[in-house]
Amino acid sequence: MEGHGDVSGATPALARVVVVGSANVDVVTQVERFPLPGETVHGSSVTYGLGGKGLNQTMAAALAGVHAALVAAVGDDVHGRMLLDGLRAAGVDVLGVDVLDVPTGSAHIVVDAAGANQIVVVAGANGALTSDLVLSHQALLTGSDVLVVQGEAALAGTLAAVRAARAAGVRVVVNLAPVVPVGPEVMLAADPLVVNEVEAAALLDTTAPRSVPEAFDVAARLAALGPATVIVTLGAQGAVVLDGVSPPVHVPAPAADRVVDTTGAGDALVGVLAARLAAGAALVEAVRDAVRAATATVGVAGAAASYPPFAQLLDLGPR
Repeated sequence: MEGHGDVSGATPALARVVVVGSANVDVVTQVERFPLPGETVHGSSVTYGLGGKGLNQTMAAALAGVHAALVAAVGDDVHGRMLLDGLRAAGVDVLGVDVLDVPTGSAHIVVDAAGANQIVVVAGANGALTSDLVLSHQALLTGSDVLVVQGEAALAGTLAAVRAARAAGVRVVVNLAPVVPVGPEVMLAADPLVVNEVEAAALLDTTAPRSVPEAFDVAARLAALGPATVIVTLGAQGAVVLDGVSPPVHVPAPAADRVVDTTGAGDALVGVLAARLAAGAALVEAVRDAVRAATATVGVAGAAASYPPFAQLLDLGPR
């Protein structure tokens, strides 16, 4: 079977934010300690949750009050149906999610008593996100205000999405997480390029910035790679923003009441950033809201499951 996530036949409203990326089921097992090679240990619990950077970022954008659509692929299986149900519940437009005769992508995460983790990712349907599949949803790509791509989807599909969006004058947010060789065309389209400290260091083959002044320098070096604007996220220190016109700006993060799990914070930041840019916010203003949103996620375990209704949290109405 091959088809779309929603077969109602209704004409889709054009998305304000469209994300092209991965959708995974996260299989999380809790253990006291990791097994040695060849050893079996008992787990204390296992949970199945929504995951994948594309899915997380789209849900964050939808929860920030804009019309958000995901272009992705899931399997015709119980996990694919779970992901589609979760997306719909968050208000995400799933007309761009294709259902294929391959297993849904998955991330198998083992967490020990100290909170350390080991992760195995199986691409599954995400590996089938080809340029042809992406371009079959061209109306979503070209009708949006902002396109978001990451490093987790197939490169051919990412490049096709960026080309289509750029030709239509759509703003492109490039989140190189993980860092992959996207080439100069994608870097030149980025407005902004969003990376964290480790990703910035990998792009520049240098050490990660440890302070805000070092992050300013890193942002300037990243701008030389071609993006119109640059955001370097710094975890609890917030983010630095370089708009190509003004001096770089440091956006501090508010203090978190408690930190339980930072897994979904980066994706929340990107999704809310895209939503605010689509709504017409200036870049630094959008980053301020996105940093606040990311901080709000760290007190709850999980990625997309930890996301609150950001539109209420940030006092944003539908845009």
